[in-house]
Amino acid sequence: MSEAAPHTLSVVDADLHQLERGINRMAASARAQLARLLAALRRGAADELAAVIADDAEIDAWRRQLDDQAIALIARLQPLARDLRVIVAAQRVARELERVGDHVKRMAKRLRQMQLPLPAEIVSRLQWIGGQAQSLLSQAVEAFQRSDAAGAERAWADDAELDRMYRGLIAELLARMQKEPIWVETGVGLVMVAKSLERIGDHATNIAEEARCVAIGERPPGDRRG
Repeated sequence: MSEAAPHTLSVVDADLHQLERGINRMAASARAQLARLLAALRRGAADELAAVIADDAEIDAWRRQLDDQAIALIARLQPLARDLRVIVAAQRVARELERVGDHVKRMAKRLRQMQLPLPAEIVSRLQWIGGQAQSLLSQAVEAFQRSDAAGAERAWADDAELDRMYRGLIAELLARMQKEPIWVETGVGLVMVAKSLERIGDHATNIAEEARCVAIGERPPGDRRG
């Protein structure tokens, strides 16, 4: 190996760590945005939702910056196979995190159109699903950061419980709309809010798939999406 090789490897490592720090910042912003939405929902504080919507701009900015960094890395360093896999996976994870932010913004806009506070039992169910989505997102991002295949598989599998709770809530909302036609407009909005929370869980499983792929070069068997 030439004398320049260790220096080159250290440069690659430093740039990859910088990319990982960008993912960390983006993930923290997405989790904080979702936490603020759930807090506003719990308090019935419609006036707090405008700030949640504005938060999405920061996540979008992180995505653009990370994409620029990844493209520059590939062009400048011509990384080896595993490093290239990390860079491409980081871009995909950033895309999933951006979509999480989009879903949170969409939920905030829908909730602003409703009469808050909502019925306590509905809020409780949405809080549970939202908390599960937060947990899955944290697990998946941590698995990506650590190249932890086992952690990625746990997050990927745990999405089944979120899906089960989501389907139960949808059934409850539909039944209520049938019994109380006056409640249909609110019910449709809540179905869309619940769907966004369920989709955040799906994005977390996509991140978990990227984590497993980085760790061992394979995606999980089967399909947990949808």
